Amino acid sequence: MSFIINRNLLQSGHLFLEEKEAYSGVRKMAGKVLDDIGNVFGVRPSSTESIGQLGAFPVIYGTIGKSPALDRLHALGLVNLDDIRGKREVYLLQVIDAPAGWTGVKKALIIAGSDKRGTIYGLFRLSEMLGVSPFVNWIGLPPRKRDSFELEDGYKYVSKEPSVRYRGFFINDEWPAFGTWCTRRFGGFNAAMYEHVFELLLRLKGNYLWPAMWSARFYDDGPGLANAELADELGVVIGSSHHEPCLRQGEEYRYLRGPGSIYGDAWNFRTNEAGITRFWEDGLKRGGRFENVITLGMRGEQDTAILGKEATLADNISLLRDVLRTQNRLIREHVNPDLKQVPRMLALYKEVEPFFYGDDETPGLAGSEELDGVILMFCDDNFGNLRTLPTADMRGHNGGYGMYYHFDYHGGPVSYEWINSSHLPKIWEQMTQAYDFGIRELWIVNVGDIATQELPLSFFLDLAYDFDRWGTSAINKTGDYLEQWVRRQFGAFCGEEDMAAIRRLLDGYTKIAHNRRPEAMHPGVYHPVNFRETDRLLAEIDSLMDIAETLRRKMDEKALPAYYALVYYPAMGNLNLQKMHLLAGKNRWLANLNCMEANRLAEQVKACLERDRQLVDEYHAIDGGRWFGMGLSEHIGFTRWNEDECRYPAVMNVLPVRKPRLLVALDGTDRWSEGSSWHVNRLTLTDFRRPDVTEASFTIYALGDREADYEIACDAPWLALSSVKGTLDGVAKAAETVTVAIDRGRMGGETEARITVTLPNGTVTIVVDAALPDLDGLPPMTFVETDGHVSIEAAHYADRRDVPPAGAGGDGRGEGEAPAGFRVIEGYGKTLSAVKVFPTTRYFAPGPEAPYVEYRFAVREAGEYEAELYMQPSNPVTKDNRLAYGIQVNGGPIDVVNAVSPDFRVGDHSPEWAAGVLDNIRRKASPITCVRGLNTIRIYGLTPGFVLEKLVIYPKGRKPPESYLGPVESYCTGKATH
Repeated sequence: MSFIINRNLLQSGHLFLEEKEAYSGVRKMAGKVLDDIGNVFGVRPSSTESIGQLGAFPVIYGTIGKSPALDRLHALGLVNLDDIRGKREVYLLQVIDAPAGWTGVKKALIIAGSDKRGTIYGLFRLSEMLGVSPFVNWIGLPPRKRDSFELEDGYKYVSKEPSVRYRGFFINDEWPAFGTWCTRRFGGFNAAMYEHVFELLLRLKGNYLWPAMWSARFYDDGPGLANAELADELGVVIGSSHHEPCLRQGEEYRYLRGPGSIYGDAWNFRTNEAGITRFWEDGLKRGGRFENVITLGMRGEQDTAILGKEATLADNISLLRDVLRTQNRLIREHVNPDLKQVPRMLALYKEVEPFFYGDDETPGLAGSEELDGVILMFCDDNFGNLRTLPTADMRGHNGGYGMYYHFDYHGGPVSYEWINSSHLPKIWEQMTQAYDFGIRELWIVNVGDIATQELPLSFFLDLAYDFDRWGTSAINKTGDYLEQWVRRQFGAFCGEEDMAAIRRLLDGYTKIAHNRRPEAMHPGVYHPVNFRETDRLLAEIDSLMDIAETLRRKMDEKALPAYYALVYYPAMGNLNLQKMHLLAGKNRWLANLNCMEANRLAEQVKACLERDRQLVDEYHAIDGGRWFGMGLSEHIGFTRWNEDECRYPAVMNVLPVRKPRLLVALDGTDRWSEGSSWHVNRLTLTDFRRPDVTEASFTIYALGDREADYEIACDAPWLALSSVKGTLDGVAKAAETVTVAIDRGRMGGETEARITVTLPNGTVTIVVDAALPDLDGLPPMTFVETDGHVSIEAAHYADRRDVPPAGAGGDGRGEGEAPAGFRVIEGYGKTLSAVKVFPTTRYFAPGPEAPYVEYRFAVREAGEYEAELYMQPSNPVTKDNRLAYGIQVNGGPIDVVNAVSPDFRVGDHSPEWAAGVLDNIRRKASPITCVRGLNTIRIYGLTPGFVLEKLVIYPKGRKPPESYLGPVESYCTGKATH
């Protein structure tokens, strides 16, 4: 007999056994699960404290040490609690026969937790099995209705211990969005709001939170301690941000300071040591009894440097050492005399990182007794790129390591705080490297306002919870994760085709945002014409927006609010903004040529701006105003790091010339002509040099509002034109794109033709160069120069070499390692994908012991060239400022290159770093010597963190035309799938 839940059974007896010995927080979360079951079956079940009142198929939940019923079942041999005893946050689900004396009970489902959170996770596991989304209450997402649910007799599941001990998120940069939302909906940053947030965190299998802190005071706003007491009751571990030590928030000192305050009136440990120490002491007395990770250290007020610019490195280290000694003493006195029993954390954020390492003259804090047992929290660069990581020698630190990551950031070079702009492959690549380097004690991510960050937050927490499933060994599984995530949210309302469309939309918009975050977007980012990158991206955006609108029209009305909040608004908001800037860039380009088409584009830019306002208004109104306030963050036209002085895109309107004039432009290039005999009137179309190109185009633009005729003639029968004559008036019709199709079977021996475009002001001759490259003798996977350069996507290598595992002690990871070598990370790059060496912790010397990827390419002439690598803007993983790779051409010597400059540094005032994080790419060119015809280039991975996306090879001093994404990939003699 199976364990069964159905509507009739729910009406005939109590479902849950609710023991008075159970944790009150567990009982509260069990009530949430009863609500879930009611949503699924249409009848909310009830609970009882009496076994005799249970129905035929009850759920018995409890925690080891807090459940007499579980103890009895264990003693009877019906469950084995030893499977989970002593483990961290583990649960057991098991179907058992009713023991003697349980009258009326046939089968029971046991949910046993090793601790409080284990039980809660087990309860929410039942909700998940019933098809309930973790966002059921956060987003108002109803589950699929069911008639019945069964678990087979003997069913048993034991969860694993979470991979990372502390896993959570940071509510930050919360004004104007989150602050407006929670004030309107809950009346402030109080316990009602935090219960909503805590439930979300626990349903996502997180356990750790940094509360909002811009204006809020977590320990006062509950009101009083209600926030902290609720967190402790529910099993949520509370921490505080990197600059808020000893359970005191920054806003508290601003609120309490003053000339007569017991805490003094200076956030300065040197001049106000007694006041600051008292401030920390009272924080520990107040909150130390709850479950916390206590932040140590000290930064300046409002997250600034601790000492002024005149202070030396030694001054800062000495101060921080004194601070740590004082804080550890206070924790012993007021929390626990055994510091090893108190989770503590020091964030190596911004300037604290060099204080930790020191320099050749000044020892840093690394290895000091003040940090014994302290979690050392490393950080990204605020833009999703890891900074330094623990070396092999450091990984034995007894406090373990943490990572502070960002999906939101308020700071330079440009803030991003509006809606989700994080791409899952990037999160996977960076956070798996963090775990591989031993960062396994604490992961926290800045999610800003939470809203619209649900997808990347789910992935981040699932990766932290079950690294074995989603981590390093699961390369290229982010697509699988996305499929699972979409099915969990929308499987009750959408068929397979629509769920596939949602996946395409989510992946598509985050990929575009990965290339350039919306706040950092402006009309000058993408080139308006070269390589058609603006037109290609506009076509992709329009396709995605069509998908979003189609799904919105089809979506079940019960799921529509959730679809709008989880998918539609972040996707359409991103896409519409990107489109607006792309159109503005194209408008400027055409306006500078006096093309009347610019006026049409100006109207489209205005329409996008109006649509942006509509989207925010719709978001605020949907589902009874559930999300009112969450769309308020500024996001258009940043000119500085913050929204101050931000500007909407300026558009240009063209005044028509007073006579018939037309202009011809070769699409995909910046070449154009009006046909005047006094100026350039000859253009060369080179698209057909590529054997795989069968169509090209040029566009005729009107420069005035008077009718202007054109005629086109071609002297080659192997070319076909989509138009041979027409009229433009600059208003009803301001442009005409003419497609040129080639029929190579009719060419005979010809390789060149002329297209003559007769305009009112003269004649433009388009010389069609269709000479194909010499491919004789070229092996497969050879990229061929056809237009002055060779462009190769990193995934399209011709060969690669792996090297044996390092073996015991080689890199601190021991035996059993897989061979080291480059692997493709699908969907990662700005244009296709990327390659990276795994294992991610290995170092290599250039030569036969280093892994490489090899590319083949052919050039027309021998000579000096440059090989420009497009790389993920990684930061060096150690303080030696080295991010190295090797380049070897045609078997010659290996040139070792550092991807960053010798004085590279992370920070707002570093142009090198800032360009990398805004463009989300780093380019580095190296001189190479090529022979005529076939060449090979090998790229060696030498240090961790090197991620290659593209190679572009061109004659020295003759860079390809300007573009944001780089030249499109060159013709290849035959591609292989890696």
